[in-house]
Amino acid sequence: MIPNGVASCMTWLVPAPGPERDRLAAVIADLAAGHGGPVFAPHITLARTVDAEPDAVAGVLAAVTAGVPPFEVTLTAIGHEPVFFRALYLRAEPSARLTALRGAAERALGLDPAPDPHLSLLYADLGEERKPAIAAGLGLLGVALPMTIRLDAAEVWGDFREDADRWRRLARVPLGG
Repeated sequence: MIPNGVASCMTWLVPAPGPERDRLAAVIADLAAGHGGPVFAPHITLARTVDAEPDAVAGVLAAVTAGVPPFEVTLTAIGHEPVFFRALYLRAEPSARLTALRGAAERALGLDPAPDPHLSLLYADLGEERKPAIAAGLGLLGVALPMTIRLDAAEVWGDFREDADRWRRLARVPLGG
């Protein structure tokens, strides 16, 4: 936490409880154990990290998501980048609703656009040559694409930078009020 009640806040859209979320959480935990990465909750980043009071960020999320019912997002392909937080991920199809929510959150928080929508599976510093083999094994872990998930809430998480094991949910805003 940053002094004076301000935190480095991440904003996420999160999958509804159910078998898809459980499967994704299990894949994240398995990959973390196998490749020395942290375990984190399944999510699609809504906007970049912002230093602010969590309650203020939650208020922005409530305003941005007002009247937006839970909705589905299709995860279409596996991606990887030479970036710790995007070591291995599932690309999210940029539907009109997802694109509109991300844009509204970025404008309301005064942030630059976040990377393309995705659901991270592994945070790690791995050589790019290792990632195709890891991606090829995802089917054995129960990942079949395309995969549709239902998003039912926006959340604010406290970001302790690269110490993902210390991230904590600070607020939850259910979609649909």
